[in-house]
Amino acid sequence: MIVKSILRGPLALWCCSFMNSEQYLDQQLQENKYFPFQLQQPKVFVIEYYKDMIWKGVLCFIISLVASVFYFKIIGIQQDIFLFFILSMLTSLWFVISNMSKRRLIINHVRQFYQFYIKGILWQEGPLHQIYVRLVGQRDAYGKLFYSLIINGYRLEVLTLVHLTSNYELIDTLGRRIARHLNLNYFDYEDISVRHVIRHLPPEEEYDDEDEDTMSV
Repeated sequence: MIVKSILRGPLALWCCSFMNSEQYLDQQLQENKYFPFQLQQPKVFVIEYYKDMIWKGVLCFIISLVASVFYFKIIGIQQDIFLFFILSMLTSLWFVISNMSKRRLIINHVRQFYQFYIKGILWQEGPLHQIYVRLVGQRDAYGKLFYSLIINGYRLEVLTLVHLTSNYELIDTLGRRIARHLNLNYFDYEDISVRHVIRHLPPEEEYDDEDEDTMSV
């Protein structure tokens, strides 16, 4: 219960990195149908988050530190191994520090665009057809398909809602539900599929001038 209460708000997506993330997502959607977003005002959804590279960097740092202590006590200090552990810990710290900035993603259906901020600075703004919910398929060494559920878009960081799972029916249902409540496009794991749900199309390009030039030639 303590861990669950801590992993709320900007840390809510960290739970999606562990096993049974599809069950966790299902539970969160029962509490908040707009998860992982919050409804800021009608037709405006907001998520603030920290990347999970923070806890992964901390975990790698702790593992490297503990391993180095045990190794040096048993084997003794060797220059090559010592440099390896130092490099490993420095790399872990770099992962933590470089990802400490809070992210903020806004989906605004009133103005028909999304905005992505890093540390309060606007990083990307674009039309709604450039942001989507999608299934991603990946085969293992035996050819079995596993699926992930993500929210992604042009110049956005991937928000992973479900990591690799074989339960296609469940995460397909969850993905469609999220896309419906957030009013976003939904894409199946195959590039060409009748299961895509398109709610936003790119603006039609005008070819009048090009057509006239082609006809004159």
